[in-house]
This record gives sequence, C-alpha cells and structure tokens, in this order.
Amino acid sequence: MREGPVNPKAIDRRAFYPATCHPRLSRRQFLAGAGVALAGSAAIPGVGWAADDGRAIIQKYSTVSEDPWAVAHGIRAMGRGFRIRDGRLAVDHLLENVLISVPAGGTRVLGFDADAEAHPNAFLAEALLEPGVGVEHAFTHEGRRRTLGDVVEGARARFRPSQVIPVPNALPWSLIAFARTTSPVRPRWTNAWGEAVDLDVVVESALQLLETASLPLAQAMREQRGESAKAPVHAFTCGGTHMLYALLVAVHAGYVGTDRQARVRRQVDLMVWRLGVDVALIERFYKERARNPGASWFEIDAKLKLLGHAEECLAFGVKRGVVALTPAQQSQRRAAVRRVRHMLEDLEGRGLDEAKALDREIFRQLIGDTCHARHGLTLA
Repeated sequence: MREGPVNPKAIDRRAFYPATCHPRLSRRQFLAGAGVALAGSAAIPGVGWAADDGRAIIQKYSTVSEDPWAVAHGIRAMGRGFRIRDGRLAVDHLLENVLISVPAGGTRVLGFDADAEAHPNAFLAEALLEPGVGVEHAFTHEGRRRTLGDVVEGARARFRPSQVIPVPNALPWSLIAFARTTSPVRPRWTNAWGEAVDLDVVVESALQLLETASLPLAQAMREQRGESAKAPVHAFTCGGTHMLYALLVAVHAGYVGTDRQARVRRQVDLMVWRLGVDVALIERFYKERARNPGASWFEIDAKLKLLGHAEECLAFGVKRGVVALTPAQQSQRRAAVRRVRHMLEDLEGRGLDEAKALDREIFRQLIGDTCHARHGLTLA
C-alpha cells in the first residue's frame, strides 16, 4: 500500500533510533543525486534486483558523486575497489574532490566537511582506513601530492578530547581512525591547540559512556525480561552500535586496559540479547503508530539498522578473535542474519522509489543501513 508524504518536522518523533549516521541533505542535493541515480540505474551491467545482500541497492544509489555520504557508504559496503558512476574509484573521488582544507588551532589541515560526513572522521574511518587504504596511499589534492597519512595527521591535530569525549555521537569514528593508526605503546600526542591527547583515556571514556547508557538494558537482561521502554543507549547513533564497533576495533588494536576486553565482551552479550528484544520493542513502537504515514518504512529501517549494524559488530568481534559466542548466541546471530537477508531481498525486490517519494530522509537511511548490513554480511 502506497503511503502519503511525511511531515519533515515529524521525522525525529517517528524514528525509533533518533540519531543516525547520515547528514541532512538539502532538497537541491537530494534531487540532483536522485536524478542521476534514476537516469543511470538501468545502464549498470550485471546489476539486477532480488538478491539478499543489498548489492543492487548500493550500485544504484551509492555511486552518485553528488552525494559523498552515499559514496562513502558504498565503499563501506563494497570495499576500496568500489567505483562511482563515471568509473572512477570512489576512494579517489573522496580524496581528490571532497577532501578540503579545514581550520585547526590557527593553522589549516586536510579534513572533510562536517556537513558532508555527519560525524567527525566518519569518512576517514569507514571509507578509507577500514577498507584497507594505507596511510601511504598517494593522491593529488589542489595540485599537490598528498597521502592518506596527511589526512590522519589532520584528524589528530583537530581532535579535542574535552569537546568530543562528552558527546557519544561524535566519538566512535575517531576511535576507529586513531586505534588503527596509533600504537597503544605510544597513545599520546598534542593537538593543534597544544592540548594533550591520550587515546587510552579516550577509549576508556567511550566504554564508560556505553556502559552507563546501557544500564537499564543490562538489568533487564539479568532479570530475563524484555525491554519495557527505550534506554539512553537507544539515543546513541544507530542505537549504540557504532560505539560498540569502535570499542571492538580499539580492543583488537591493543587498547585493552586492565579489564576492558571483558567489559566489551559484556556489551557484546548485551547486543546479542538486543537482537530479539529490540526488535520486539520496535514492533510495539510502530504498532502504536500504524496509522501514521510511512510507518511501515520506518519500521523496516529501524530493524535493518539494528540487525545490520549489530552484525558488523559481531562479525568483526568474532572474526578478529576479540570475542567468542556461545552456541546459543551463535544461534541468535544466525537467526538475525537470516532476517537481515530476508529484509534486503524484500527491499531489492520492491526498490526504494516509494520510500524516496515518501520522504528523502528515510530513503537515505535505508541506503546507508543497507550498506552497513552488507559490510557485516561480507566482512572477511
């Protein structure tokens, strides 16, 4: 059943997870990107609908150069060999055309515009370092030869712990970028303002934020009961899954502290438990809103957001040896993966044109969440 348009002012009230990993897109940007996607979709060789890994959606909607956030998520899903519609490597497009010079403590460094990437260092972490682009990777920027290492140094220069640590939705991507490029043996540096940065302290602060925000869920899990209401962690970006993923990366990189790996393991236990109880809470949330325009699309995306991002965390943690799942947890994970694949198959069969006509924000969330789901499903 086709649903009517959504009032943009109602978006946050309608979304189960109010904080997402994508920026707001202007109407002009949206129309430009959507127009290119529609014009070129039929010409992509080897792409058809009705799969179960999201590839067709990604190839249709994440190859549009006018939307760097979608392009970055395409790299997240498909790897560093992903190409945009004109045939260029998406990585090169980000570095040569999207990267800019940004102010930092009286100087200027390389970085990405906050409005483009939505969260500090999101492109650096998820679209460049995580897919395996080395710090020695060279590119030309404004007529000069630069390397990805220069971008990393710019990120280090701009990082201000006093401003970022209290903001959980600004922290995960910097954790990923720095944990991947900073040895735990030498975790300290000085930023562009002359302020000391200790990455081990930042990692510990991030874990404490996640633990505190998850306390109501941890208690419910111990008492073997379902969720009666949202917890503070549900207001973290994509329900706290980005923070958990970042902490898994940090522990894998050696930022283990004295008991950090065991504490992160408890957060993984909680995430596995949430695979079922969060879905049940989402269903109750949208049952109460069934008459609202677009409710079914928002419900689909909320479930895909949780299960797809959670699979990223579980796939990384298990395959990198950070955590081991019990047989019961493995069964829960397999059931969640089957559900993700079913949702992606359904979305690829339906296409996203109806969601795009309904509301541009839920349309973009579906694209990004499809990319994260595919990354989790295919993580090697």
